[in-house]
Amino acid sequence: MLRCGRSRRRRWDLLTSIGEFVRYFEGVRRRTWAIVNCMTPQLLGWAPRAGVFSCGDIVRHLAGAERFFVTKIVEDRWTDDLDPGPPLDYAATRALLEAAHREEIPRLLALPDQRLREPLQDLAGGTVKAWRLLMAMAEHEVHHRSQLNSRLSAAGVDTPQLFGHRMEEVVARARGLRRGPRGEGGTPDAL
Repeated sequence: MLRCGRSRRRRWDLLTSIGEFVRYFEGVRRRTWAIVNCMTPQLLGWAPRAGVFSCGDIVRHLAGAERFFVTKIVEDRWTDDLDPGPPLDYAATRALLEAAHREEIPRLLALPDQRLREPLQDLAGGTVKAWRLLMAMAEHEVHHRSQLNSRLSAAGVDTPQLFGHRMEEVVARARGLRRGPRGEGGTPDAL
């Protein structure tokens, strides 16, 4: 019989090592910098419409978000760092993102791995394990990096491919799969 609703879930932790998470997040941040590096001083204040984050707002928001999430995990308190604050010039905007990362990652690395399994109060008053907040930090960064990429593209900037290949190239290579005699198996051309 098929049951609808909540099923019994296995309890497991996706993240068990702060060091491993930091190595993963360093890659996320490297890809963010690839997009931030495409932003020019002229595009810092550009937004597609009134009432949404400008390119500079997004970068300042990402810096604040790193402080927001790490402070919750390290000190078990929420901050208002998500607010991007007032506009800054180009150099100060970039410096803010650099400084946040330079300051927050060592605070995170100073924690024992056990901290990842500890429950913390979420914004809705429930509880969530610390590792889930770190995953939220990474997903949050990817979300806003995508926003920045879209804004820059809309402004005419040719942003880099994060993994080195355009979609059209990957599709063409995938179509070039060599098939076995009966259409089975095959070896893809190297990507």
